[in-house]
Amino acid sequence: MNYANPIRVLHSLLALCLLSQIAIGQLMDVPGEHHVEAEVSALSIANEAMADEDHQSNAHAEEESWMFEVHEFLGISIAALIMMRLALAFTNIPGAHWRNLFPWFSKEGRNRLQDEIKSQASGWKQGKLAAPENGESVARSAHGLMLLIVLAMAATGVTLFFGWNEHGQQTEIIHMVGEAHEFIVIFLEAFIVLHILAVVLHMRGGHSIINRIRPFAK
Repeated sequence: MNYANPIRVLHSLLALCLLSQIAIGQLMDVPGEHHVEAEVSALSIANEAMADEDHQSNAHAEEESWMFEVHEFLGISIAALIMMRLALAFTNIPGAHWRNLFPWFSKEGRNRLQDEIKSQASGWKQGKLAAPENGESVARSAHGLMLLIVLAMAATGVTLFFGWNEHGQQTEIIHMVGEAHEFIVIFLEAFIVLHILAVVLHMRGGHSIINRIRPFAK
């Protein structure tokens, strides 16, 4: 099955945003994550040294703020892309319908998925994947599951965007949402690694997997 260009473009944009988001998330510091009251000593030694320290602290804070703002922008962008993808799931665009993403919702889809898993499981153990046209249900299920994971990440991220206190303690609910967000991100990172591994194995098997999803490819 070849995907329509809107799906291909969305896939590329999501991949770019997600990889960038993960990289930024690993490097940035979160404002308000560690809220500690600083105590200043009554006896100060060297005003010049203190001024230099303040300058470095402000520069570091600006860097943190810049990266955190990029993280927020990418998060909102991912949420918007996910909503666009969900909207396309209710259209007749080739490869976009929700039945393509979630074959397990129908009896016929579940049967096809089970048959593919049974016939291909032995090859998976040897690091061999079936040709894309022979593994549609497995591939669709993987894409659908990843979409749900990204949706959960976006939902918790948007909640944090509106509820996070950058200058003080977090509420218990926001703290729980933050922990859930971090867990989902770890799960997503593992899933992305498996997804990339599957692409590599397909390419080693001589399958033109990239052309099926590359924007505007014939």
